[in-house]
Amino acid sequence: MILINSSSKNALKIFQPFLPIYVPVGIGCILGAAMRQGIKAYFVDEQVEDNILGLAAEYVKGMQKPYIFGFSVLTLSFKNAIIVSRELKRLYPDSIIVFGGAHPSALPEESLSYGHVDIVIRGEGERALLELYKHIKEGKDFTHLGSISYKKNNEIINNALTPIIEDIDSFPPFPYHLFTSKQYDLGFVVSSRGCPYKCIFCSNRITTGRKYRHYSSERIVSELETLNDKYKKNFILFLDDNFCVSKDRINNLIDLIKIKGLHRKMTFSFQARGDNVDYELLRDLFSAGFRSVFFGLETASERIMKVIKKEESVADCVRAVRMAKKIGFHVSATFIYGLPGESHSDRMNCVNLSNELELDMVRYNNATPYPGTELYEFAKKSGCLKVEGLYENFVSVSTFIENPFKKTPFSYVPQGASEAEIRRDILFSYFNFYLNLSRLKKIFAKPKQGAGWFNAGSDPLKIFKKLPGLFILGFMLFFKFCQLFYYMVIKKETATSLKSFFKVFSRNGI
Repeated sequence: MILINSSSKNALKIFQPFLPIYVPVGIGCILGAAMRQGIKAYFVDEQVEDNILGLAAEYVKGMQKPYIFGFSVLTLSFKNAIIVSRELKRLYPDSIIVFGGAHPSALPEESLSYGHVDIVIRGEGERALLELYKHIKEGKDFTHLGSISYKKNNEIINNALTPIIEDIDSFPPFPYHLFTSKQYDLGFVVSSRGCPYKCIFCSNRITTGRKYRHYSSERIVSELETLNDKYKKNFILFLDDNFCVSKDRINNLIDLIKIKGLHRKMTFSFQARGDNVDYELLRDLFSAGFRSVFFGLETASERIMKVIKKEESVADCVRAVRMAKKIGFHVSATFIYGLPGESHSDRMNCVNLSNELELDMVRYNNATPYPGTELYEFAKKSGCLKVEGLYENFVSVSTFIENPFKKTPFSYVPQGASEAEIRRDILFSYFNFYLNLSRLKKIFAKPKQGAGWFNAGSDPLKIFKKLPGLFILGFMLFFKFCQLFYYMVIKKETATSLKSFFKVFSRNGI
């Protein structure tokens, strides 16, 4: 079996060489489960490999027919998955093509409408894929298996989902040793799965539902020790969807980290909701080596908070950020522009709040209605959903990373709003916030510090090779700034005044 991580790296274009490459965690979990059962599985990651077909040709030499190709597919990588899987089916007509991941789980009929895609696995894949593998290899009928969708007599059949596995400690440890390529950053752990909340824009629940499960503290600390002792990692990112759902388990984890002395050797970063933390919890996390926290603030409007069903208030988020800053955390956040019912003033309040809270880093994304989310259904029903090709425009960061001469249309623009104005508000917010030397330094900080996301590496030769790209990137951003100035100040196409525009510079001493 060959597992393929379909990538959307082309969507990131000029930014790609400067961004960290994360291990495909879902595929890693399946590989670990396959190893435990004695199943030989290979993997190919499109993030780091270009010769997918060549690698597949090498791997199949040691495999018995029928070959099974399993694709992990997100919405933005759907096009690449279709292209590569179609070619594999042409080269190996008797092979079985299996799609899994968030996008096929949300829209199994769409994936199976392509004649070369044989099966879709919906939800978590460890158990379902390996059961399917055994049935195929043993020549048994697999059509009764849970969590799969397949075609029969030109009809698409969706079997019922298999009940989710409650005891995730029963899963094997993550196989870090399979991802030791220097291109990957191994400094991560996943200490829980799922999130019990129901935000309308979140696609993470497509595979896990609203079920929240966590690994034991003993298991997580064991992984931390392995990462520190074997792989020399001293900064660890907790990749949980929502780290602080259970305070009891966090307190237990904190105690064990201190007992093992890891807080003296490692630092950690995590993501949390504002209403899930209090001063005491944040203080205890800081004392255990946690130094960086990310909050999804999303909006500065209490009205919009209710629209997106965040089930927390702006006041909760503001209080959490201020507590974290007071304790000494590096605080990052995200706002989403273009949410239903949002106005220009709502967006400007977001950037004002960013500055007021003195956030260390912030992203301003455009609302993207991923299939399987309530926002997707809302956008579809309201006639505001726009799909370009095979979801090539489902990029939440397109305004900032796209070529200024070839813009990617938004996948969703709410009624009563203008895409052009939302774009300008996003760019204005970025320039307003980041035209500040101290903040720029944090963007370029080394990943081990738990801050920067823009990194050219540490090898002088590799950095030198990236200089042309860095020059082009700088030119693109300068050109976008000039465009912004033209439309906002010269043509006066938004409510932002000349005084407001230049206040950015005076505030930051530029």
